[in-house]
Amino acid sequence: MNPSVARLPRVAFVTIGQSPRTDIAPQMVADLGLPAMVEQFGILDGLDDAQIAALAPKAGEYRFASRMRDGSQVVLGKPAAEAMLARLMASLDEQDFDALVPLCTGTALPALRTLVIEPQQVVDHLTVALAQGCRQLGIVLPLAAQVEGFHLIRPVPCELRVTHASPYTDGDDGRFAQAGEALRGCDLIVMHCMGYTEAMRAEVARHARAPVLLSNRMVARVLGDVLAGAT
Repeated sequence: MNPSVARLPRVAFVTIGQSPRTDIAPQMVADLGLPAMVEQFGILDGLDDAQIAALAPKAGEYRFASRMRDGSQVVLGKPAAEAMLARLMASLDEQDFDALVPLCTGTALPALRTLVIEPQQVVDHLTVALAQGCRQLGIVLPLAAQVEGFHLIRPVPCELRVTHASPYTDGDDGRFAQAGEALRGCDLIVMHCMGYTEAMRAEVARHARAPVLLSNRMVARVLGDVLAGAT
């Protein structure tokens, strides 16, 4: 290879469902704003139905929603999903990626040698910062069961209003319009899941009549700036 030709940055997207994430990865790659080699991995890749069913949330566990390769929704218990994600990320840590990006806004991960762009840190800290100027902050989550226990990484000084709409099961039933209407009056709304698309964001914004931010676009733009500074 000609040493004068810059190497494209190499990034791993890691979903807690199955890869590839054809719903959100293309938009995230476009949002990077620079060419990159993006490879995708999923904690459920290669598992059979029984193995996936065993990961369902147990009583009292916080739960995550993610996407299967066929577009259907899967719901996982947080402890099992987080442990599997950590193992997969650790295996990728030795494969010379420039950055690892888990596609989930609710996971905590151990420190790795490779740079990790952790969505919960990016999205929650930015949301908390923006909330300083809000009277009411709206949050959209995938599952009704997540609403009651939801909290950001730090408290916010304004009223927090939370509703739900799944990016995997509620696309055609008017649920995103209902979510927007439920959050009308908010100064800002954050769609707090990496699975929401631009079309879903636009539907919530139209009915809420408020600015709405997508978690995956926040993460992708930060990642793009990081990669630009490293190349």
